[in-house]
Amino acid sequence: MRINMKMDRIDTLKQLMAHGHCAASVSRVHNSRNRIGKLVETYFYYIKECVKKDFPDISFMRRYLGAEAALYGGFIDTTGEVEPLRRNAFVGDCNASFTSTQYNIHLCWIRHNSKLKVVATGHSHLHIDCFENSSVEVVIASPTAKVYINQYGNSHAEVSGHIECAASSIHDTETYK
Repeated sequence: MRINMKMDRIDTLKQLMAHGHCAASVSRVHNSRNRIGKLVETYFYYIKECVKKDFPDISFMRRYLGAEAALYGGFIDTTGEVEPLRRNAFVGDCNASFTSTQYNIHLCWIRHNSKLKVVATGHSHLHIDCFENSSVEVVIASPTAKVYINQYGNSHAEVSGHIECAASSIHDTETYK
């Protein structure tokens, strides 16, 4: 059954990509050899186009990637404290939190109805893009941490603590241009 699920995942993804995707992205999906880590890496590599096109949609992610994607930074409907990676996507109905420490840099994309709470400590840097109905709460606990937030659509952001260490941009579009 597991093998069939893998075959269905890659075949379905290729069919969905047949129209409107560049040859490079199709090749990269094909070269993933159906490994979730490589598929999530491809998603991050083409993140702007994926977000603009809502591709793959949340139902595909839930069915074919699921909890296994979290090992690579793809958090789907995740609840609770997570261990962040350099790149993190919170999609679906996440209600997650993490702490950014030391000199770590975290890139985050928050979509759908996801909620994220982040505590920034040390010299950490956060770059967060929020879309749709998502929300982020950032507590900057250190005067040397830096936080950059881009809000699109109906997203919400709240910053507390050392707010002088934060920069926020509100865009008048639903997603990237």
